Amino acid sequence: MANRMRVLAGAFFLVAIGASTTASADSLYARLGGTPVVTAFVAEAIDKTNLPLAKEQLTERICALTGGGCSDGGKLNLSHAAQPISGAQFSSLVEAMRESMRARNVPLAARNQLLEILAPISRDAVTI
Repeated sequence: MANRMRVLAGAFFLVAIGASTTASADSLYARLGGTPVVTAFVAEAIDKTNLPLAKEQLTERICALTGGGCSDGGKLNLSHAAQPISGAQFSSLVEAMRESMRARNVPLAARNQLLEILAPISRDAVTI
């Protein structure tokens, strides 16, 4: 129940800042399922991996990078997480996102395109 409330809170947060107002029908964001699906798979992946990441920040960054109409105010900064993130933890996050997107019937091409876009984030997130 608490996770559902967090997902709903994240969705309301994104709507409140206009996250879904300018996404075009053919954008990657739309093919991912828009605000409800992106919010859900990000929240589920972070919860599943128990990583110290801000769900709203990652959701907004995905929205901005995939044509969802969000302005995320710059680069996603995962380096300020409470704990460093290892390469293995980042890989776990990616796998959890894949599983969650699959469970929500996000098309394979859209999943792969998103993961390709997010790959450079690992340079900011992963510590040695």
